[in-house]
Amino acid sequence: MGEALREGLRENSGSPISPISPYRKGHMDKIEEWHENRTKVPPGKYLLKCIKAGKASVWHEGQGGWGRSEKIILWFEIMEGEHLGKVLPMFLPLGNNGKVPQGSKYFTAWCIANGLRRPPRTRLKEMPPAKFQNKVYEGEVVDVKPRWITGREQPDLFQYSRVDILYELVVGDPNS
Repeated sequence: MGEALREGLRENSGSPISPISPYRKGHMDKIEEWHENRTKVPPGKYLLKCIKAGKASVWHEGQGGWGRSEKIILWFEIMEGEHLGKVLPMFLPLGNNGKVPQGSKYFTAWCIANGLRRPPRTRLKEMPPAKFQNKVYEGEVVDVKPRWITGREQPDLFQYSRVDILYELVVGDPNS
């Protein structure tokens, strides 16, 4: 994966025109576009910049039927290759009562964004989603292939990509 790009990002991270500079106009438009026409890119490793992080209440069908659950949704922009600029989500379920289980995807991803340091307590208020923003990560993108209730895959039109794993923090201050 683009080692030269990684080094360039690290060297320019203090510059006012840095690729990790705060909010650029257009990110909200890209997220809105994803909602209308879900992005699909080939699965694999990518350099990804977190452009938005927040908490959402999501309706979904689980083991006990339909219900609402709290999730953290991180929005990433691809930083290299032919899919440069495309935006993908990462959905991270939360535990109950504001607690973040130590084995959860959110706990793992948050510790990576925090420079591989554990939080003082595993409560969401000590582990804010804002920790992810304006940082560049190496992550894994996977395809989501929804299925009909019968178990049969839905047509390609309904398939999309999402970020599944963050492997490492490439650029950004873990203390911010």
